[in-house]
Amino acid sequence: MSSFFEQLMLLVKVARPKQWTKNLIAYAPLLFAMKMHMAMPFLSTTLCVVALCMLSSTVYIVNDILDRDADRVHPVKCNRPLASGKLSVLLAVIAALALLCGGLFISFAIRPALILVMLAYLLISFSYGLLLKHYAIIDVFCIASGFVLRAVAGAVAAAVPVSGWFLLCTSFGALFLALEKRRQELNLLGDGATQHRKSLDLYANGVLDRMESVIVPSLITCYAFYSFLSQYGQWMMLTVPFVLYGIMRYQVLSTTKTLTSTPEEVLLKDRPIQVTILLWILVSAAVIYNFIPVLLRQIIAAVDSLSF
Repeated sequence: MSSFFEQLMLLVKVARPKQWTKNLIAYAPLLFAMKMHMAMPFLSTTLCVVALCMLSSTVYIVNDILDRDADRVHPVKCNRPLASGKLSVLLAVIAALALLCGGLFISFAIRPALILVMLAYLLISFSYGLLLKHYAIIDVFCIASGFVLRAVAGAVAAAVPVSGWFLLCTSFGALFLALEKRRQELNLLGDGATQHRKSLDLYANGVLDRMESVIVPSLITCYAFYSFLSQYGQWMMLTVPFVLYGIMRYQVLSTTKTLTSTPEEVLLKDRPIQVTILLWILVSAAVIYNFIPVLLRQIIAAVDSLSF
């Protein structure tokens, strides 16, 4: 019984529940479509997030199975259940198949068209794990596409439109996170970086700096345009400072800590980032649901009504 419980805990660990936080981006289209308060779209999106968690865990398990030899030479990944030999490969395969079938079934139940998005996510993820992660630049685009497809999945599940500007912002933001992930891998692994992943041979901090000098201004510019042209009015420009601070905070972390090797660790452990994301969500919702414009008009009217 103890052995079964230990294996179960190892399965949970290899499924990486901490990384499920990435799937919360599926709620973003629902928020910007002003339908977060509607029961059916919210339920559909929530089930979509559950399906994404199951399918992403499938990818993590398969990648750990395939990478267990390379992970053994990594100072941190060598402790993973499969790399350390604590978890049976057969048990991991069974769990991956169960999660795969469950995730696809839920996706089809929500909306048959959602299957297409999920299959695209699986295709890119498995291609990355098997081959594309060894090719510099292509590897970070693969990582970024996962975030974009999560957002698209949320839009398809809730049957809401998604802005091209929003997808562009998501793409640049995801590329920024992927580059920071590579930066931390280089800093952590040092001379042994290429033993872990061939593509790291073509990366260097100077190269990553130049790449980010393209990605970060593009991200900020796209988000500024997205906010300025928002259907909810230019009040969305109030959210721009939170995006700027979040990017700057992440860059500070990349020079002082190793948290940026995993975005979910930053989200779960760094309080300033947590507060920034919360404020961004609250201000966005306040603009979308017209709270801020109405409140300010009321305040101005109240001030104007004052007399001596």
